[in-house]
Amino acid sequence: MNTRTVLLWHNNGETQFTFAVNPANITVSRPNVNRTVSLAMGGQLNLWGGRGLREVRLDTFLPRESSPFFDGRSPDTILSLLKSWQDSGDPIRLIISGTDINDAFLIEDASQSFREGDGDVWLSLRLREYKFQNVSRQQTGQNAQPAQTTQREDERITPKTYTVVKGDTLWDIAARFYGSGTKWAEIAEKNGITNPRLLQIGTVLYL
Repeated sequence: MNTRTVLLWHNNGETQFTFAVNPANITVSRPNVNRTVSLAMGGQLNLWGGRGLREVRLDTFLPRESSPFFDGRSPDTILSLLKSWQDSGDPIRLIISGTDINDAFLIEDASQSFREGDGDVWLSLRLREYKFQNVSRQQTGQNAQPAQTTQREDERITPKTYTVVKGDTLWDIAARFYGSGTKWAEIAEKNGITNPRLLQIGTVLYL
């Protein structure tokens, strides 16, 4: 059975984590910004307006300390981290292995639910794609013009480090972050790995 690794990181990888339990549901929405125009003679036209911002929803649960899935981080710890990211207004990097998701997103909502007698916390995380912008310097004087904003293409960013999780191989990690599994030897060389088959869970790799 194939499993996907979901990695979230903030501030160029200074803080990052994966879920203890992979999200059971991952929903990716790719809407278009279309416009409906009413015709004078009746009827309507639907005009294509280009691609809108993607939205991703992740549904998982944060295991309690007594759970066999507990990885040393309490639900409160994870929720506090997500809240700090959401409140900061900074974009975070979302990477989902086996997909083309490796982009900047803002946390739109982090809904929590609880079940009586159960210490697990059920989490529904909703994120919306973030586009970086460059703001041009505004002219001064009589010929002043309103400042223009130009959108730059969102580049895929490789984090500085990655922590190995269950099921990882150097080939998969290279494909995820370098775009090709054939570059696994570069990661091995950077980290002094002589036998890629002995990759240990929890190992921090330099990318």
